[in-house]
Amino acid sequence: MSESGEVNPLSADTRILHVLADTTGPVVEVAKLAVLGHLRAGFKVAVAAHRSLLGTFGVPEELAGEFREIELTARRRLTTADPGSAFTLHKYYQHVDIVHAHGLHAATLAGLAFTGLPARLHPKVVATIESFDSANVIEKTGAEIVGRTATAVLGTTEPVVDYYGGRVPVVERAELVHPDIDADLTVRTPRAEVRRELGLAEGTWMVASPIALRDHTALATVLDAADQINQRRRDRKVVFVLTGTGKDRSTISREFSDRGVLVAPAGDLVDVAAAADVVIASETMTGLSHEDLMQLSKPAVFIGSERRAGIWGEAAKAVPADDTEALLREINHLLDDPAGRGTSAVAAKKRVIDVSNGAAISETLLDLYAEVDAVSDS
Repeated sequence: MSESGEVNPLSADTRILHVLADTTGPVVEVAKLAVLGHLRAGFKVAVAAHRSLLGTFGVPEELAGEFREIELTARRRLTTADPGSAFTLHKYYQHVDIVHAHGLHAATLAGLAFTGLPARLHPKVVATIESFDSANVIEKTGAEIVGRTATAVLGTTEPVVDYYGGRVPVVERAELVHPDIDADLTVRTPRAEVRRELGLAEGTWMVASPIALRDHTALATVLDAADQINQRRRDRKVVFVLTGTGKDRSTISREFSDRGVLVAPAGDLVDVAAAADVVIASETMTGLSHEDLMQLSKPAVFIGSERRAGIWGEAAKAVPADDTEALLREINHLLDDPAGRGTSAVAAKKRVIDVSNGAAISETLLDLYAEVDAVSDS
C-alpha cells in the first residue's frame, strides 16, 4: 500500500494460483471462468487441483505459456492425502502473489500450506466459501483455519458472510453464475391482505427492505429517503416498510412512524417483501438474502458499493450508501415506469435460475485482488 493509502493496481505479471478440491458446483464454475479471464488479461496463472480437474479449463494454445497445472491428491472431503496436498501448495507459495482457494476444503488446505513458511514469503489468500455446517467438527475447524489465514473471504450465502465478518479484513458476497441456493421461498399471505394488515391505504406505493436496523450509513440514507420522498412528490403516497432486525429496531419504529416508515413484524418478512412494489437490497440485511429477494421477482435498488452490487447483475441499479438523491431517483424511476418494474423483476428472477454475467466475474475478481494486495499484513 502506498503512503497515501491508495490501492495500487495489480501488475500484469502478478502470479495467481487457483486452488480447487472439488469438481462440480457453482464455486468451481466461477473458478474456470476466472482462470481463463485472468490469463486473457495477461497474468501468470496456475491451477492446483485433483487430476480429475486438470485439463478441463479449456486454455487456448496461445495462452498455454502463461498457464501451469499442479496436481493435488485432495478431493472435496477430508482425506489422508490432505497433508501432502498442503505441503505441495507450501512449496509453490514463494512463487505466487495471490492464492484464490475455491471452496472450504480448498481454502483449508491453502491455510495449512502456510505452516513453516516465513511471513515475508506469504502470498495473500482469497477464499470463496460455500455454505458449511458449523456444528460439524471438521467443517468448523476448516472454517477457523480460513479465518486465521485468509485476507479476503467471498461467501456464497449471507450466513457465510456473517460468520467471517470481523474475522477477516475483507468479507464480501461471492458473485456466482448460478447462485448457491435452493429456490424454495413460499409466500403465504396474499399481497392485498399484507397491505391491509400494515394499514396501507388503497393507492399507496410500498417500498420494502430487510436492511439491518442498526447504525450504519446505508440505513441512514434509506430513512432520509423515506422522510423526503412524499415531500418531493406530493402527487402520490409512498411508505417504506422495514423488516430487518437490529438494536435500533424499536427506536426506528417509534421515531419514524410519522415519517413514512413502518417496521413490520419480523416473522412476516417474506410476505412483506413479496407485497412490495419496489425492494431495497443492501450490503447488510437480516432475515432475507439477496437470492431470497431475487426469488420473489421484485424490482430492486441496491444501496452500497458498486462491486458488492455485482451479485444483482443488471437486475438492480446500485446507489452509493451515502447518496439520498440517487436512492430517491432510482426508486421514483421504478415507480414511474411500469415496464421498467417488470423488466427489473424478471431480471431478478433470472439471476437465480439462469446463467448471467459470467464474463465480468474475472474482472471483478481482479479488482478484489488489487484491494487484497494492498491490505497490510500487520
